[in-house]
Amino acid sequence: MNFGISSIFKYAVVVFVIVFISCHKKEIRSIPSIYKGVEWHLISFEDTTKMFQKEDWLWLDIEFTTQSDSVFWSSHHEGADKFFIQLKDTLENTFFFPFYYAAEKDSFFIIAPKSLVLKDIFNITESPYFIKQDSVIKCFIKIKKKINPFTDKAILTFQQDEKKIIQNFLNKHCPLHQIDSNGIIWLEPLPIPSFKERLNVKEATVAYYGYFLDGRMIDFNDSLGIRYNDSLQLIEGLNYVIKRLDVGQSAKIVLPSPLAFGMRGSFNKTIPPFTPLLYEIKLLQLK
Repeated sequence: MNFGISSIFKYAVVVFVIVFISCHKKEIRSIPSIYKGVEWHLISFEDTTKMFQKEDWLWLDIEFTTQSDSVFWSSHHEGADKFFIQLKDTLENTFFFPFYYAAEKDSFFIIAPKSLVLKDIFNITESPYFIKQDSVIKCFIKIKKKINPFTDKAILTFQQDEKKIIQNFLNKHCPLHQIDSNGIIWLEPLPIPSFKERLNVKEATVAYYGYFLDGRMIDFNDSLGIRYNDSLQLIEGLNYVIKRLDVGQSAKIVLPSPLAFGMRGSFNKTIPPFTPLLYEIKLLQLK
């Protein structure tokens, strides 16, 4: 498969030298490679290879463009500089192969089949309208650092920032609230009812609206609702509440990110990591 890689790589090198690279290392290694349809050009400042292991977490600057170089996703916009990946087995997720030959502060350009990028990074199979005609996606990447999600100072800072965002929202909009033992913040009903959990939900119909705390809607299912059962994998906080509501009962809650999309963000990257969410939920029917 030939994507005009020589001209693309020349362009990529210029872009990274001008835009991404700010490093005082003396030695720069430029390494072009290809693996199972994934073509990349690594701009490396370290001699170390195979620095990372499977399951490692990496914090990235990353930008995705169409074949015609139109940016459609950037970590400095949608992700608010919070884009993390966990390295996976390259036999099933070939997009991750170049990362195993890079080190912290390295930059590289990847051009890969569209279907592969959508699957490995955005966890979707249907192509969005703006890349319907494209066969490949271009990715500009810089590895900021390897992180430990439980102890890294940057992660702890993001967690502290999220707590401030939640507290500011509550102070401004919902001074009356309660927090249950799971960390769910209840706005309605108050006081929190004594719920009884259903262990086996064969089928329930649920209506809900989801929002960022700034009021932007992220998702909804109106009066027709969605069909819910134990096999449907909803985020932890929603799953908890739905199993406890009575038919006809509503709830308005704030879910901190550990009960929503956590440090990964949503699979399709529409919800950034460490993002608290507001949900309005109503159980319409239960079977």
